[in-house]
Amino acid sequence: MRTTAILLLSLFPTLAAAQGFEGAVADLQYQKYDDGDGFKVDSLEGYLDAAWGFGGRFGAQVGLTLGKEIDSSDDIDFRQYNGLAAHLTMDASDSLRLGVMALADNQTPDISFYAAEALYLAGPLRVEGRVGDSLDTDDYTMVEAKAAYSFGSALSARAGYHYSDFGADGSYRTFSLGAGYKLNDGMELYADVSRHKNDFGAAGTYHGDLIDLGVRFNLGGDSSRLFSYQPLN
Repeated sequence: MRTTAILLLSLFPTLAAAQGFEGAVADLQYQKYDDGDGFKVDSLEGYLDAAWGFGGRFGAQVGLTLGKEIDSSDDIDFRQYNGLAAHLTMDASDSLRLGVMALADNQTPDISFYAAEALYLAGPLRVEGRVGDSLDTDDYTMVEAKAAYSFGSALSARAGYHYSDFGADGSYRTFSLGAGYKLNDGMELYADVSRHKNDFGAAGTYHGDLIDLGVRFNLGGDSSRLFSYQPLN
């Protein structure tokens, strides 16, 4: 996966100039997780997405994820993780984009999954959602929804929900609220606060809070129509 990441980053300038290039974004985040019982962990994460149109209504998008834990209240081995997502897209209308996505990452190395997804744009409103299932096991499903609403040209409010069901191994869910502020057409600062619930079945249920501070860069083209799946959040 690391070799794939290096290859994609080295090819990005060429891909961005390719015929049919639609848009690209980079997203950098600092995250701080607190389980409420004294355990804390800090992470840095980065996301790179680029999309191309094939002419007419069809297109494709590739997303790269890189993350690393950098500090913790406990003496733990810091994890480094990454993922690669591929989307095939179809524009049903000017406001509605449909897609199918396949993902592999080493956060859950035993599970690779696919999802049906949709993105709806209507003036200041942006809504994105997906439903996923596993390629490897019957004991995994995923549901996710995100929404953002812009107040003028700079300020926006955001909300998100994610639920993953691992069958007998339990489940994982998050709910987030946040706000964004565009400094210019190419850069947006944002902050999210989310509540996490980890259900490990017989091993118990744990809750935690996550603070996410990020900056999103528009690397060219129209980034508003790109899917924004982030597997580590």
